[in-house]
Amino acid sequence: MKYLLLIVAFIACILCGFAGLTMGVNLNPATTTRYVPNWGSIGDWVSGLGALLAVGVALWQSYIQRKEDVEDLVINQAQGNDRWRVSVVSKGKRPARVQWIGFYSREIDTILPIKSFVFHGDDASLPQTLSYAEDIQFVTRPDLFLDLAINAVVTFDDSLKDLEIHVKTTLGVFRAPVLEETKDAFRAAIKKQHDDYVNAVVV
Repeated sequence: MKYLLLIVAFIACILCGFAGLTMGVNLNPATTTRYVPNWGSIGDWVSGLGALLAVGVALWQSYIQRKEDVEDLVINQAQGNDRWRVSVVSKGKRPARVQWIGFYSREIDTILPIKSFVFHGDDASLPQTLSYAEDIQFVTRPDLFLDLAINAVVTFDDSLKDLEIHVKTTLGVFRAPVLEETKDAFRAAIKKQHDDYVNAVVV
């Protein structure tokens, strides 16, 4: 699209130059060599500008179509008691082939696949193709929430400050920050396990 605008601007500069030359010759006939370019008929100009406009419209439509024909996933999250729900919704016109879901930290550049810890049932099987407005619902298994919390803290350290959830498709990766309440739930689950262990040893 940028090149099309440059071409149109270049043609406009040439036309303005010819117009200036014609005006200069006609306004100063005594001091210039009388040479007026042949501008042609109005019909020639109309047909030429029409063809140029048609090409421009076709290129613009092609650009818009390519821009819209992409994958677009929205990642929604909700945190409950030992339940972390992730909803991946397709908003793009191109179907998205979801292949993988996991945690990622930019700071330590590490990936942790999480499909085995959470999400059960055929509805959450991967890979899976999503058309427009379709979604996949992933929900943690309560009996595996602690395991997920331990692996997240061990892999990314206790701060979890830049923890993201990544959804990988055949064409790209979509990201969203992990909810702060989910991070707090991870720490709380680990602390509860530690407290239970201490109490059991003391008893």
